[in-house]
Formats: sequence, C-alpha cells, structure tokens
Amino acid sequence: MPTVSRRRVSRQVPRLLLAVLFAISAGRSAESQVLYGSIVGNVADATGGALPGVTVTITHKETKASRQTVSDAAGGYRFPTVQTGTYDVVATLAGFGTFTRNDVPVTLNTVARVDATLKVGELQESITVSADTEVLQTERAEVRYELRSRELQDLPVPLGRNYQELFTTLPGFTPPADAHSVPSNPSRALTFNVNGASNQGNNTRIDGVSSTNVWLPHVVAYVPALESIETVNVVTNNFDAEQGLAGGAAISVQIKSGTNSLRGSLFEYYFNEDMRARSYFTPVNQPKGTWLENQYGGTLGGPIRRNKLFYFVSYEGTRQRRNVPNTISVPTAEVGSRSEASFENTLTFSSGLNW
Repeated sequence: MPTVSRRRVSRQVPRLLLAVLFAISAGRSAESQVLYGSIVGNVADATGGALPGVTVTITHKETKASRQTVSDAAGGYRFPTVQTGTYDVVATLAGFGTFTRNDVPVTLNTVARVDATLKVGELQESITVSADTEVLQTERAEVRYELRSRELQDLPVPLGRNYQELFTTLPGFTPPADAHSVPSNPSRALTFNVNGASNQGNNTRIDGVSSTNVWLPHVVAYVPALESIETVNVVTNNFDAEQGLAGGAAISVQIKSGTNSLRGSLFEYYFNEDMRARSYFTPVNQPKGTWLENQYGGTLGGPIRRNKLFYFVSYEGTRQRRNVPNTISVPTAEVGSRSEASFENTLTFSSGLNW
C-alpha cells in the first residue's frame, strides 16, 4: 500500500483550501441579475454638480434589512445584487439636507434608478420623494416582460394552474401546449416557441437555478405551485451575458420569501364531468364517465426572528379520478358479410382510465 508523506499532505492542504475559497468567491462574484435586482443612481447638488462621498442607504421594507454605500468621484452609486422587494433610499452628506425616496420597487433582472438631489442646509432638513413618474429602462438593452404576483393570482388559467399558461399574454409566444405523458412529464410542463426559435432554445431558471429537463429539453423539469411564485421575468431578445443557454426565451422564476408580516393562503379548485362537454363520438345512451379533479394547497410565510430570519413554505396537491368511456361501434363479422345488414347490430369496445 503506497504511503503519503506528511510534508506532501501539508503542501496539498493549503492548495485545496485556496481552491475552495476561490470557488466560493467566484460564486459570489458571479451573482447575476437572474436572481437579484439592482439599485443605481447619481447624487448631485442643486446646480447639477456631482457630489462624491455621499452615504446612500437602502432599507428593505418587508424585512428591514439595510445596506450602505458611498457615491464615487462622479457622484454615482450602485447596489448590484439586491434582494427583490420594496426599498426606501436615503442619501446624506454633512452640510446638506437629507434626500429620501420611498417605495422603490425592485424585481429580479431589473435595474431601478434613483437619482438624488441634495440642497445645502442642515441635516435636520429633509426632502422626501413619495412618488415619481415611470421612466424607461435605460440601463439594459434587453427585451423583457414581467408577470408579477398580482397577474399570476388574478388572471384566469386553465385547470392545472400552470404559470406557463400566462405566456399567451406575451408577444412572440406560441400558445403553450401539453407535452408527453404523465410518467415522462410529471410536472405537466408546457412546450412553446418564442419568436420562431426552437422550443428547445428556452431556458427556465427557478431562483437562479436552471430547471433543465435532460431527456426532454423542450419542457422544464419542475413547475412550482402558482401561489408560491412572486415574479416571472421573461427576456426574449438582446440577451445579456448572464442570460446564457437561451435562444428563444430566458425565463426567471422567483419563489416568494418570508417577511416580518405573517401571510399565507389556502385554495382548492374543483372540476367534474358536469362541467365537461360530451364527446362527439359518444352515443347518447352512454354516460360521459367520471372526470373528477381536485387541486388544493396553501402557502405560509413569516418571521422566525424579526428583521433577521424568515421562512416560507408552500404545498400543492392534485387528485384525479377519471373513467371516461372511449366508445367505438363497428359491425360484427356476421353483419359485415350481408350488404342489407342493419348497423343496429354492433359490437362495442370501451376503454377507460382511472387513477
């Protein structure tokens, strides 16, 4: 059995530690817009001159988490990786009044710009901007759309409550369609084309992790419950570097997170054969068959330790009971041998599905 000297091991351990640290630091520096948003802006005085050294503080209203930075020589500041939510932005500098901008929305893969103007005065003086007009997204050239929690909850979706059904509201998408059987596609993910590209050119990330189905690349491997989704960000053109692995659409799905407020939901959706039309080929004297489907679940999120630690859980269940007759009528061999035979004498085959 070969032996390894202590000297050789002692030389390898620092190298392994350096490799691990490099991997961790590289992972942090590679944090991109697909999981976070950004807040950027410029700070100027009343004459429009740049103000360096201004302390800019952002505070997440839902969790009270705050971060600080200082404006550079050109008066610019930047928070590149910001958790999504609503923020208050405060800019302060000795000898100038305080600037405050409330309720700044930040979503994943977006850049929120907040420019501040500080006027000469005492620190007790403050200028608060409570509302501002919508501005064009000038920080990025991509073509993107967003489905936020309000649209996800209020817009009607077919049975199954799949967020991908709402892609029909976005330009460039073909109507999403079912694909494959339940065993091969248990999440019942949908397939679609974007801007004429192949349906295998779409890439979907869930909280920054690519949900690629290895054996069926045109459908995703997992579809989160609709009530658990905070935002769906869709980029269809002029992709940035972090929007890799996509030729049709780069889709980023963000799951809700806990906040200082306790919030949750309960739901159940029911469907039966009474709400289903009779098949055209089913004889009048044949029943439509059993078709029952229940989709139910709930969400719950809140604080474990206020302003520090939070939780969010989601559950969704689906129960299907189906026994739908698929009736086909054909002449028997005896009847088929007689030209004057009546088709009233038929042999019926019926098949059903129940699980």
